[in-house]
Amino acid sequence: MARLKVFAFDYAMAGGPRARALPGALSQQGAMLLHALLADLAALPDVELHTMPVADAPGPSGASLAGQGFGQRFDACLQAADAVWPLVLEAGLLEDLSRDILRGQRILLGSAPGAVRVTASKLRTARALADGGVPAVPTFSPHASLPDGEGAWVVKPDDGAGCLDTRLFSDRAAALAHVRASAAQDYVLQPFVAGELGSLSLVCCDGKAWVLACNRERVAVRDNRFHFLGSTVNGLDDADGALAGLAQQVAAALPTLWGYVGVDFIRNADGVLVLDVNPRLTAAYAGLSASIGRNPAGLVIDLLKGAAAPAAPLARRAVCVDVASLGQPWPLS
Repeated sequence: MARLKVFAFDYAMAGGPRARALPGALSQQGAMLLHALLADLAALPDVELHTMPVADAPGPSGASLAGQGFGQRFDACLQAADAVWPLVLEAGLLEDLSRDILRGQRILLGSAPGAVRVTASKLRTARALADGGVPAVPTFSPHASLPDGEGAWVVKPDDGAGCLDTRLFSDRAAALAHVRASAAQDYVLQPFVAGELGSLSLVCCDGKAWVLACNRERVAVRDNRFHFLGSTVNGLDDADGALAGLAQQVAAALPTLWGYVGVDFIRNADGVLVLDVNPRLTAAYAGLSASIGRNPAGLVIDLLKGAAAPAAPLARRAVCVDVASLGQPWPLS
């Protein structure tokens, strides 16, 4: 039987013309995720892996590929593939690329463009989750009527990724003042919720979700800015099944999520609230294979064969992924 030809690539690293300049930590995270994904796909015996070299890598003749058009290289790789797994941090770009892949009549190894569009916006995500009865952190536009009361507020880009440009303010007035001073940026506001930060690594399909990992997120605040430090993959327990239940609620509320999905949440004595839904690889993916003792890319490919939950129990070992280092993820002793 012929092997599945999978084209996997990182848009920014391959020289995509619409990629914006990102801080070093996010660029480093992208490189780490691409390395992990390519390694996982290359290990699958029924997959023939194709990719695009980074933009400044030398081609076969020794010349740089940077002078070649991205569109031409992308189209050639697309035509040679059966399925495509794009890595794109910016959701608007991911939506457009996903549509291009489907128009090219190739299998998209990711969520439907409609789901990507919803989750590209913190406001649209919050509304979709609310419509589905999913507990989530309240999210407001700067023009909305904000609830009264004291307490800190968080300001973040509506289409932001990770902790990029996410800030903490002591009260509502300070948060609104920052938004008004940054009129060019499309911000949202959220009341600060204290609690344990975590994320879920899921495989989703047809409105259902399977939990691969419950991760502890390491985030610091300095000069009122949030900084993402890394994840401890399967560093959180789910003894009462609340996180698994939340995963099912998210998948049901956004039924066209497909493949690997990350869900950020806050857990405290009052329960669990969703912060964000990411229809793409998240930092935890880099340590997922070592944590669960299975190939996570293989679990996604298995969805094409009609597979549901992983056939064997997952190991669920705690593994640390540090975004400040490109070293290998290491298991916790």
